[in-house]
Amino acid sequence: MNTRATINAEPTASEYYDGPLINAEGIKKYYPVTQGMILRKNVGYVKAVDGISISIPKGETYSLVGESGCGKTTTSRMFLMVEKPTEGVVYFRGKNIQRLTRSEKAEYRSSVQAVFQDPWSSLNPRMRVDSLIAEPLITHQKLSKIEVKRRVHELLETVGLRSFHSERYPHEFSGGQRQRIAIARALSTRPSLMVLDEPVSALDVSIRAQILNLLKQLQTDFGLSYLLIAHNLATVRYMSHKVGVMYLGRIVEEGKPASIFSDPKHPYTKALISAALPANPTNNREEIVLRGEVPSPINPPSGCTFHTRCPMVMDHCSEEYPERRIVGEGHVTSCHLYTTNAN
Repeated sequence: MNTRATINAEPTASEYYDGPLINAEGIKKYYPVTQGMILRKNVGYVKAVDGISISIPKGETYSLVGESGCGKTTTSRMFLMVEKPTEGVVYFRGKNIQRLTRSEKAEYRSSVQAVFQDPWSSLNPRMRVDSLIAEPLITHQKLSKIEVKRRVHELLETVGLRSFHSERYPHEFSGGQRQRIAIARALSTRPSLMVLDEPVSALDVSIRAQILNLLKQLQTDFGLSYLLIAHNLATVRYMSHKVGVMYLGRIVEEGKPASIFSDPKHPYTKALISAALPANPTNNREEIVLRGEVPSPINPPSGCTFHTRCPMVMDHCSEEYPERRIVGEGHVTSCHLYTTNAN
């Protein structure tokens, strides 16, 4: 039996939509900052995400990279409907997800699943593997006990485990095996999009490549789209069709990985790549050391928010935020160093 072929059902009418699977337009997420114990008052906002646009076609991977606190995970939480955008809209197959009907929201939550960084904390240690994988199946689909059991065994085999593993508990598995279980659980509802939040960063280096290869194979087999959140640039380069570099809640550069990594344009992107370990230690590379600390998202700098740390800062960088500029085929950046207008 071809277990991979049986995981995904026939496409629904909504899946024939011809645009991007999911796209966000100008989304922002501000968290109010208050003072006072009794008479609390709003004294500002944490600008976690400050107006970004992302488009993910079917079967492709969009990766968000940047320092901790830049807004990557908050962005993913808006895609998962855990957070509601302060401004902007997320569209799924052309529909505003905040205006979906109750049944459409249930379908959306079934179609968008997540795999998190630490499989130990994301799996209930008191539940056996069969119950962990079956839980979303039972929630979203009406299946008999026999059908649920069959699907659980299929899913385990799809992610490289055996059917007898279904009777064990998470603590009986290695970190890599637990992440395979988490992937099987996410696959159980036949999703179209999977949010991968640092999916291999908690794993041994020797296991990471196996999990990444599994994710790429699943994408090929089932036409999955991924929103990948990662710090490791090697992971991003291997997995991505498009990369967005975030700094202080905004995407400062976006493009195909070959273009981003071979010819980065934004000074912040250059600094990120400079700080990463090279694939070949004998290669000469430019070392860029950024000055100062990342500014507070409560009171970000005026103009280009990177100007306080930028080694190529100019006078007008502090006055206005740069528009997106085309710097290559499918490659855009927000930097005053470039003057070609973006579409």
